Amino acid sequence: MTTQSNKQDLAALPYWRRAAKVIFWVFKKTWHTTISALTLLDAVLLLVSAYSDTISPTVWIVAPFLGLMFGVILLLSFLWLAFLLLSRRWMMSIVLLVAMLICSNRIWRYCPIHFSDPSPQTNVLTVNGKEATTPVDTFRLMTFNTKALGDAKVARENAEIPIIDMVRDCKADVVCLQEYHFANKNKVNTELSIRNRLLKEYPYYHFLLYSGRKDKDMGLAVYSKYPITHAEKVDTSTEDYCWAAYYEIRVRGRKVGVINCHLNTNSISDKNRKLYKEQASHFQMDSLTHMREGMSQLAPSFRLRTHQSATINKFIQKINKKYEGRMPFIVCGDMNDTPISFAYRTIRGNMSDTWVEAGSGLGISFRDAPFWFRIDHIFHNEQFRTLQVRLMREVKDSDHYPVMATFQLLPEEDEEN
Repeated sequence: MTTQSNKQDLAALPYWRRAAKVIFWVFKKTWHTTISALTLLDAVLLLVSAYSDTISPTVWIVAPFLGLMFGVILLLSFLWLAFLLLSRRWMMSIVLLVAMLICSNRIWRYCPIHFSDPSPQTNVLTVNGKEATTPVDTFRLMTFNTKALGDAKVARENAEIPIIDMVRDCKADVVCLQEYHFANKNKVNTELSIRNRLLKEYPYYHFLLYSGRKDKDMGLAVYSKYPITHAEKVDTSTEDYCWAAYYEIRVRGRKVGVINCHLNTNSISDKNRKLYKEQASHFQMDSLTHMREGMSQLAPSFRLRTHQSATINKFIQKINKKYEGRMPFIVCGDMNDTPISFAYRTIRGNMSDTWVEAGSGLGISFRDAPFWFRIDHIFHNEQFRTLQVRLMREVKDSDHYPVMATFQLLPEEDEEN
């Protein structure tokens, strides 16, 4: 009845008004359909991006790019959700909210929010028939890609190396450095002379040369307040650019395992890095072609880190089997991949991420604009508990920020009993 009435009313109108109503109706339907389609597309894109870390780059090379863009996709999703709510499009709002709920664990991993540091656990002891509590041991570790010690001119006799001064004063128990650099041919700032600068604070030290370098002056270094009882290179003989070293450190009578690693860089040329920075400051159409070239350089790096992370994971499993998972264990370093990546997921396994446990915000550790990502990670097994983790943003001598974590070294099972 209503439909027939509407038809009659429409027929009674002048031609131009009928045409206007039809155009408006078509536009309204198209607008509603477009919004629904964009919402569904956004929801699907968010979900695929969030779970792209489950797909190996060797299977689908698009997956790591989607993971890399997760932060941008998430931001756009929140903005689109705000638009839907303001437009009172409740059904589409629910669709997008459900998608966000499904990937909430990935959102939390990418950007956790903690309003306070976790409280330390204590041992409960019985002394003379009364219960007493005593705090368990704490342990501090710092990881830092130094960018060749802040691009210090180590060959110069009076070269200043602020990073070494920072390491001396950082009060970490163990310091894991990547791109550690020294002068190989000169008598000043040699490996030994730089090492001697930190001898008082860190009497124990180990250096692993980056394989494949002609100049034997850069690699991984570990400085420790506690004895390093064992050190070995993680087997990466089949890789071109994966450096990882395993250490066993005697901490207050406990054996602690530490892996310091530096996975393959993204291999973006300096030229393309400059173009990205230009695009970040002001848009230029002629730079887009070069940017696409730079993005194409990422694909081989994604695939290579897939193999590298598998190698490290295999080594971790070997250590866990050897010690039956009872030894306190930490994996840290510059992994050149975000929390939504296959390499991150492979290396982390069932370990805990310190930033997810105690950090707040994005935790951007690589600060070279516009590549703001969290790519420096610290993982640990259940023998540790993260009490605090922070980025040392006051240190600006490298394109990375140091990451400092404070752990609780939990008592051994037989100690609890």
